[in-house]
Parts: sequence; C-alpha cells; structure tokens
Amino acid sequence: MSEQIYTEVRREVLERAEEVLSGVESRWSEVPRLDPLVVSPLPHQEPSFPESVEEFFDRFYRYAAGAAVTDDAGRLLCVYSPVREEWETPGGAGDPGEKPAETARRETHEETGVECELTGVLHTRMMEIDLGAPELLPVPVVEFTGRPVGGAALTDAEIKAHDEISDLAWFGADELPTEIREYDQKHDHLQSLA
Repeated sequence: MSEQIYTEVRREVLERAEEVLSGVESRWSEVPRLDPLVVSPLPHQEPSFPESVEEFFDRFYRYAAGAAVTDDAGRLLCVYSPVREEWETPGGAGDPGEKPAETARRETHEETGVECELTGVLHTRMMEIDLGAPELLPVPVVEFTGRPVGGAALTDAEIKAHDEISDLAWFGADELPTEIREYDQKHDHLQSLA
C-alpha cells in the first residue's frame, strides 16, 4: 500500500472523528478532552490497514460512546469485559444514524439493564488504533455522566447468557478497580459526588 493511501485514509478518518467530537462539544458544556490513547485492534477485528475510509468504518466503527452512571450512594456502574479482560463503564460502537448520547444510553441499557439519563460529559478522547502501518487511525470516544432512571440491573442468569459482559457491579470511590481505563477521571468524578 502506498504512503499516499495511508495519509489520505488517516486524514479523512480524523476529519470525521473531529466532527463527532465537535458536535458533542457544541451540545454539552465543559467537555474535557484527554490525550489520545493508542490501542491494538481487538482479537475479532482484522488488523490490516484499510484501503478506504468506508472499509475502516465497516471493519471498526465511526465512534464509541458510553456512560459513567452513578447511583444516589455515589457508586459507579461497571461491567467486566471478557474480551478486554478488565472492568469498564458500559459503552460501545455507535449505530448508523445514532448520536453519541443515544449510543451511550442504548449501550448502558443493553449491557446492564439500567436505563439512564445523561447529565454531562466526563471526557472525550481519540482512541488511535495501531494497525502496524505508518499511520494510526482515530476513533472518537465520548464518555457521558449519567444517573439511573429505570430498568433493573441484569440478573446473574442474564449476565451469564450475555455475549459482551461477564460481570456487573457498582463501585464506590474506594472500591474502584485501579486498572479501569481513565481511572483518575472516574475516581475524581466519584469523589466529587461525595
């Protein structure tokens, strides 16, 4: 593949990623943007560099969104991802035509059974996917804050049958697993609720 294709695909993917983050920043106030995070593709994702933007979006996704949902006791709703082998807040890839806020609410409900109302944005960042090529490809990630407004946490049987999570828990600031991605931001958020 030529250097020009690497550069052109990166430029267009980055332009579209910035559009997603700009839309969130124009809709919500006080949106902190974290430094980019370089990641490897997940085991089920094809690790070769795509020849077009369309191929990249078909194989990966345009953006990801999730929610840091806290209850009245100041605990954070988390799920355990067996694919990533870590605790994380619920979230995932946006569906076509969906806005990041809609994705965050849908993913939270699908992964936990909890319906949430979004209250703000904890942070955004670019997740830079390293496909072993000269260019990294960015995926914008938006993490909202929220509170539960309905639904019920999945039962043990529902968690066992789930294909994306293997556990679910509410963690207080002192219980939050230190290996959770963006630990400092999540811990500080929980401390601010105390």
